[in-house]
Amino acid sequence: MRIAILSPFYHPVKGGVEWTVKKIAEYLVTRGVEVYVVTYNRDRFKANLYEEEEKINGVNVIRARPNFMWSHGTYSKEIPGLVKKINPDIVHVNVWRHPYVFQVKNFPGIRVLQPHSPFYERSQVGVISSIYYTLIDSFMKNILINYNIIAITPFEKELLKRRFRVESTVIPPMVDPELFDETPGPSSFYLYLGRISKEKNIMTLLKAFKASNVSEPLVLAGPDGGMLHKVLKYVQKYKLNVKYDGEVDETRKFSLLKGCKALINPSPFEGFGLTLVEAEAFGKPTIIVGRGGQEFAAPPGITSIRAENSVSSISEAIRKMENDEVYANLSKRSREWARKFSSSLVLPQYLSYYRKLMEDNQKKSL
Repeated sequence: MRIAILSPFYHPVKGGVEWTVKKIAEYLVTRGVEVYVVTYNRDRFKANLYEEEEKINGVNVIRARPNFMWSHGTYSKEIPGLVKKINPDIVHVNVWRHPYVFQVKNFPGIRVLQPHSPFYERSQVGVISSIYYTLIDSFMKNILINYNIIAITPFEKELLKRRFRVESTVIPPMVDPELFDETPGPSSFYLYLGRISKEKNIMTLLKAFKASNVSEPLVLAGPDGGMLHKVLKYVQKYKLNVKYDGEVDETRKFSLLKGCKALINPSPFEGFGLTLVEAEAFGKPTIIVGRGGQEFAAPPGITSIRAENSVSSISEAIRKMENDEVYANLSKRSREWARKFSSSLVLPQYLSYYRKLMEDNQKKSL
C-alpha cells in the first residue's frame, strides 16, 4: 500500500495537525506501508527553509515551493504533479478549505479528506478569513462528495452532516500512552498552552484571571502568534501574577502539564484541543470555553468546568476550580477519560480504515 498524506505543515513545524500527521505517517511505516508526506517548504512565517526532499523516520517528506502564502494558508502549483508522480493508492488530504483540497479532488485513486474541524468563530479568525470560509463553504461544498471523510469528533461528524450533508467516520486525535505512566506532580499553577494569538482568546483569559483573584500564578507557554507584546504589556500594567514561559519543546510541555493545577483553554471554539487530553492524561482537570470539539476532549462535569466566552464566566470557572471537592472529582475522572485517546488504540483505526477503503475499491472494480 502506498499513501500520500497532504499537510499544510510538517515536522519540524509544530502544531496539533502536524503532530497527528507525523504520528500516523510513522506508524504506517512500521506496518509496512510506503508513506509520502507532501507539504510546503515553509514554517508559519517564512518560505524555502528546509530540504525539498528528505526521509524522516522512514517517511518520505516532499516539500513543494510556495507560489504565495497568507497567514497559515499556502498555494503551490507543484502539488498536483507531485501527487501524480508518487502515484499513491490513497491520497489523504488534511484541513478543509486548503487549496490542495481542490487541486487533487479528481485524483484517480482513493481520496480521503480529514477536515480537522476548522469551523472557528469570526472573532477568532477575523473578518477576511471569515468571509473566505463562508464563500468556500457556500460555493465549493460539493467538492466534499469527492472524498471519504474522517471527522475527529462526534461534534464534527454531526456538523458535517448538517451543514454539508456528507457522512463521515470518526477517528479521534490521540496522545502518547507513555503519559499514563507518569505520576502527577504538585498542583502549583494554572496553565495556558498554545499560540499567543487572537484566535485563542488570550486577552479574555488574562482579564478573567485578573478578576478571579486566585493566589496561584498563571503560566502561559507557546509561540508568539502576534499577540505577545500586547499580552506582556497588559500583564505589566496590572502587575498580574502571570509568567510567559516561551515556546516550549515536548519535554518542557509535559513538565508544565505534570506540575500545573489545571489547564485553561479559553478558545471559544476548538476542533478538538489536544492539550486538554494531554493534561487529563496527567490527571489534571481543565477549564474550557464555549462549545465545539473541546467538549469531546474535556467533557464538562466529567473532566472540565465549562465557561461562556466572557470575563465573568471564565473567572467564575477559575474560582470553582479552587473548591477542593470539585477539583478532586474532576481530577479523578480525567485520566480515565484520556485513556480513550491513547495512540495505541487510535492509530490502528487509520490502518483499518485505509484497508477497508482498498477492499471496497477492489470490489467495485470487479
